[in-house]
Amino acid sequence: MEDKRIGRSGDTSAVREVIADIPLKSRDTSVWFKIRNFLQPSKVGLLIPAVLGFMVACSSQAAQFGWVPFDHVYLYLQAVGYAVLFAVLYMIAYRGVEFMRTRVFDGSKATASRETTSVNSAVSPHKRFAAVRRYFHFRYVERPSAIAADASILLCCWLPYIILLFPGVIHFDTGDQIAEYYGMPLYGMNAGKIWDHHPFLDTYLYGWFASIGKTLFGNYNIGMYIYALLQAVGFAFGVAWMLAYLGRTDLNRRVLHGCAAFFCFFPVVPMCVMSIAKDTTSAMFFVPWAIMYCKLVDTKLQLLRNPWFVVAFAFDGLLVALTRKLGLYIIVLCLLALVVGKFRALLKAAAVALAVVLFVIVDMAIPKFAFQRINVVPGTPEAALALPIQMMARAAHDHPDDISASDRDAVDNYIEYSWDEISRNYDPWLAVPAIGWTVKGKVPISRFAKAWLDVGMRHPDSYLQGFFCLEAGWMTFDAFSVKYQPIPKPVSVVMLPMTTSDTASYTYGVLQPHTPPTEASETVKQLYRSVVDTPGINIPFFMALWTSVLPGFVLYYLWRRRKEQRRDILTMGESDNEASRFNRTDTYGQSHRPYAAFMVHAVSAGRSLLLKCLPWLLTAASLYVCAESLSRPGRPSPTRFVFQLVLLTPMVIGFVCSGREQKPHQSEQ
Repeated sequence: MEDKRIGRSGDTSAVREVIADIPLKSRDTSVWFKIRNFLQPSKVGLLIPAVLGFMVACSSQAAQFGWVPFDHVYLYLQAVGYAVLFAVLYMIAYRGVEFMRTRVFDGSKATASRETTSVNSAVSPHKRFAAVRRYFHFRYVERPSAIAADASILLCCWLPYIILLFPGVIHFDTGDQIAEYYGMPLYGMNAGKIWDHHPFLDTYLYGWFASIGKTLFGNYNIGMYIYALLQAVGFAFGVAWMLAYLGRTDLNRRVLHGCAAFFCFFPVVPMCVMSIAKDTTSAMFFVPWAIMYCKLVDTKLQLLRNPWFVVAFAFDGLLVALTRKLGLYIIVLCLLALVVGKFRALLKAAAVALAVVLFVIVDMAIPKFAFQRINVVPGTPEAALALPIQMMARAAHDHPDDISASDRDAVDNYIEYSWDEISRNYDPWLAVPAIGWTVKGKVPISRFAKAWLDVGMRHPDSYLQGFFCLEAGWMTFDAFSVKYQPIPKPVSVVMLPMTTSDTASYTYGVLQPHTPPTEASETVKQLYRSVVDTPGINIPFFMALWTSVLPGFVLYYLWRRRKEQRRDILTMGESDNEASRFNRTDTYGQSHRPYAAFMVHAVSAGRSLLLKCLPWLLTAASLYVCAESLSRPGRPSPTRFVFQLVLLTPMVIGFVCSGREQKPHQSEQ
């Protein structure tokens, strides 16, 4: 079926040829056909829930037992069950989204009705609380004053957490960074050196606020609490801007109010806002960058002609890249992806140039010209190699003697630990024991890559086992204690934001003695645990919902929407061909031109939607670079890795739920 002929020539006879290719049965209008059409998406679209079901089944086994039974039938039965479940849920969710897209709520009638009731009633409750209502409602307007007002509402909702989690939640890595700022020799560095293993800008930022607290109040924690307050304000303004941006679309107002309520009352948001770690710091800068990126797509890159926008966009992107290592690569890939859009070639070149400039500044210029001046030691790529090294460690654990002498030499001289050490240190759910804190780099990375491929070719099953065990937390819903281990290791796959600081006694603890959890922080912790331990209510708290199920649905939705648009174009073309029998002036028929324009607009809109979802999709993909995915006692919760994804999800939901493209005959009326 070659529907491209319609958009190329505009010849309505081509529509009849395309429609003729459709089987007669598929044009049936019976009730059974409607039911079947409702339940059956395209065959390719079904691959998404099918693959996701298989991944979830494997991850559930890996999280529970530390291995995946590929030779057992029950694994595949479980995979089929999950695939059917996700397929049904995705079909229902797709229809629900389409229902909301075609029904944009207009509150004018409701407002008029409320005003009439207010006039006729003796004592109006709306008048009684008029002052409260004027303040406690979101404006959804992209003006500084309106955004500030909406941000203040968010801060009021977050205020209990801001007070109870005093003086903020300092993560283990953050405490080490502050100690480095004060000259302590850590990670094998000399005294006074700062290692860029954790972004140096974060280290200086946290160190500056700790110094403010010590200088003004005699307490480092007060300075960190000041930073946490400013971070909360920054997140509030970013979220308020996001809601205002969504308010400009034809999004159903009930969905928009739901997004606002999510940010106000979903406890993970304020709890992570009060966390002090590089992941939350970078997320604070990434939210406004993602909004500017989406506005760039909306304007077909025309905003690149505005120098003030370019400066703000580039500077914010620079902050994202300097506060989180993966931030640079997400930004660069997003900018390079603009090349596939239907934009002017000159503006595409400008976007690519901006990506190149950011990469050169962050990855080349600053390390070469600035690090030595500010006492920063460049980091090594071991964090980015967490998954490949962990997969190799699993092969070393399963087959310790099956490696050639040349490959063993490459492994021993590139990563921190030798082949024998990674075999002994291997932990199925944590990559740190295998990857260490640095790489030796005595041989080129190409030799290590060759050794990695050689081992993988001999033991692909071990590589699969290593992958699913490490990434299980992103793809499983099971919360249980790991069995059949010498020491049971309780794990959890719900989001567990920290409520108290976790700092080492030999780093930050030297500067500021560690205090036990306060009664206020324990109250937050116990209330949160009572929620996540309640079946049904705890569904939104599962990490796999945010990291696998929702990204899978968005991909499924984009595919289904493309198919629906294609069918609409064919249907409109057939109707137009019937009308052209009675009123036709030339071969190309004037009546068909609006539909050709609609087809071009629909394809462009679908591509733009994919580009606007790209920062969110790449953020989800970046989770698979992390060194752990399961929450375990004694280890920092990986919830901080997911926080950026959680923040951007309501915006993506707003994109997919926004109104349907207007068809030509609707505009002509």
